[in-house]
Amino acid sequence: MHLRTPSFHYTGMIDAFKIQLWDTAGQERFRKSMVQHYYRNVHAVVFVYDMTNIASFHSLPSWIEECKQHLLTNDIPRILVGNKCDLRSAIQVPTDLAQKFADTHSMPLFETSAKNPNDNDHVEAIFMTLAHKLKSHKPLMLSQPPDRDEIHIKPEPKPAMTCWC
Repeated sequence: MHLRTPSFHYTGMIDAFKIQLWDTAGQERFRKSMVQHYYRNVHAVVFVYDMTNIASFHSLPSWIEECKQHLLTNDIPRILVGNKCDLRSAIQVPTDLAQKFADTHSMPLFETSAKNPNDNDHVEAIFMTLAHKLKSHKPLMLSQPPDRDEIHIKPEPKPAMTCWC
C-alpha cells in the first residue's frame, strides 16, 4: 500500500488542488483491515485496472459495490483508468469493452501507461479531469474557518462585603 500526495497546479485554474491517492495495488490483505480508513473523507475515486489482465477488469464491479457499501454514491467524481496500454500485444481488455463499462457506470475512461513517456499527456489529462470534476462537485471544505460568534464571559458581580462588627 502506498500513499501518494502529489500537488497539482494547472494554468487557468483558480484553485490549486492537493490530491492524495491511496494505492492498494490490489493487495487484498489491506482491503479488510484498512477499509474504513480508505473511505473516510473520500471526495473522488479513480478505479485503475490492468489492461493486460482481464481478471483485474472483472474485479471492478466488486470495488464499485464496496464503495456503495461505504456510502460513496455515484454523485462523487469517479474515473476509470486502464493502465499498461503500451503493452499492445498483451492487451486482454479491449477499449470498446472498457468504454461500455465506463458508460454504464457514468465514468470517463482513460487508457494510459505509467511507464511510457509518450503517454504522460494521458496521465495529466486524468488528473486534469479529476480536478475539474472535484471543482464542479459540492464544496469539499470551507476555504477559511467559519465565523465564530464571540462569547464574552463576564464575571458575576461580587456582593459588597458587609461587616456587622
